[in-house]
Amino acid sequence: MRPQRQPRLTILLLAGLLAACQQAPAPAPPPPSTTQNGYGTTERAFVELAIATDEQALKLLELTDRTELKENRAVELTELRKLLDAPYVNQHAGHDMPGMPTDAEIQLAATSPDAREQFVRTHLTESLEVVRSAAAAITHPPTAEVVRLMERHRTAELAAG
Repeated sequence: MRPQRQPRLTILLLAGLLAACQQAPAPAPPPPSTTQNGYGTTERAFVELAIATDEQALKLLELTDRTELKENRAVELTELRKLLDAPYVNQHAGHDMPGMPTDAEIQLAATSPDAREQFVRTHLTESLEVVRSAAAAITHPPTAEVVRLMERHRTAELAAG
């Protein structure tokens, strides 16, 4: 024989479940974070990555006589920093990311002209891929303009050899 408490417990559980089913549904998750002007998390992530990549690239390019590349990275950095909506913190320091020369590569490039040329070409080709991917995802017009600038730079730099 079952004790008398069992039916009361079952009734209480069922009543709780029914009450829960009658509550309003949970609100939908908010859309990806976007400010009123369209600068959102995608744009900020790209800008932060591009700044980190260009800063590392400048270290590599300082080892070359390729003035145009150094000037292009400096222009890009200026334009990218204008897009920031908060202080810049390098979230990518020490990372091995496509298009971003590592400290070890920069050290090797300082002693090996062949390695230096290889790392410059790798920076150009891989960062062009990143920029082209960003172009498909960026919706904020000023950020998209900087992405197009970066794509023009990389394309011309690769064509120049």
